[in-house]
Amino acid sequence: MNESLPVLLLRQSEGGDPAYLLGVPNLSPAAASAFQQLLALGVVLHRRVLDTWDPCATCSCGAEERRVRWIDSAPFAICPLSREDDEALDPGDLQLFQISLSRLTELVGRAAALDDRPEQVAPCLWRLGRLAGGRVLLLATSSSAVRGAGVFDRLKALDRSAHITLIANMKSAVDIAALAERGIDVVPPDEAFMPSEPTRPVRVDLNRLLMVTVTSDPDVLEVSPLAFTSAYGGRALPLEPRDARVLNILAREADDGGSLATRDDLYRALVGRDDADAPVGDEQLEKSVSRIRGALCDARGMPRAEGKRLIAAVRGHGYRLVTPTIRVLIR
Repeated sequence: MNESLPVLLLRQSEGGDPAYLLGVPNLSPAAASAFQQLLALGVVLHRRVLDTWDPCATCSCGAEERRVRWIDSAPFAICPLSREDDEALDPGDLQLFQISLSRLTELVGRAAALDDRPEQVAPCLWRLGRLAGGRVLLLATSSSAVRGAGVFDRLKALDRSAHITLIANMKSAVDIAALAERGIDVVPPDEAFMPSEPTRPVRVDLNRLLMVTVTSDPDVLEVSPLAFTSAYGGRALPLEPRDARVLNILAREADDGGSLATRDDLYRALVGRDDADAPVGDEQLEKSVSRIRGALCDARGMPRAEGKRLIAAVRGHGYRLVTPTIRVLIR
């Protein structure tokens, strides 16, 4: 991926507020770590896992959508006419995220070393604060914010005594020139947020702020309960939602002094709000734990037989993540 993660988020925000991101973006390892950090910071919010998908490209049944069914930990878009036309999906593509524009602007302000708190001065337009030297920094989260009659004068009216730098995805050379005549410099997001280059000084190095690497400690299990994401030894665990909820309970109890996760708590995690009608019992729980054990072993390159050493069964009572073999970090 050539563009920076902040540029991607701003591009997704072009439709206005609220802004959404469908699917986990295809990112470099460093940007993927930054994406996890954005989840932890509340800039990106995990809303839900889609349970429907687009109709077949050659659909002849007239259906407006297809149901998503999980089979052996893999999602499929189910054709209502023929199972042969079922489509295998990537679990990451089913994740729906919302972008918090207010939190994004706060991060931009921090990355620009501004002490001011961002202020929304118009729809999709934010005053981030005053830069060293007195220049005012603005951010348009949608190009629509700087369109329309009188918008240039309204921008200048925010602070008549100062020059203004506006970070905005503007394409019109005429509009950019008109802003320049009023003392408003336009900086495209891809110049504001890309790594520093000698010929293109960075105004806001947001990437440097966000590039917090996920730990590669082989014994650390990282869990983000709100985002339904997890990683073991720095490698993401590809779990379907039901199994992710079970792992969240196991991690919560392990983080609370290595307590036992009871079967009742794990049953409730298996059902969840989206699977209220799904069958649940000892067999379903055992299969879920088996899939989690397998994912943990795969992440570490361990034989799957080692899974029982990572998640121990307490007959008749529940399961426990084995600590200190696993160290839990809940984000």
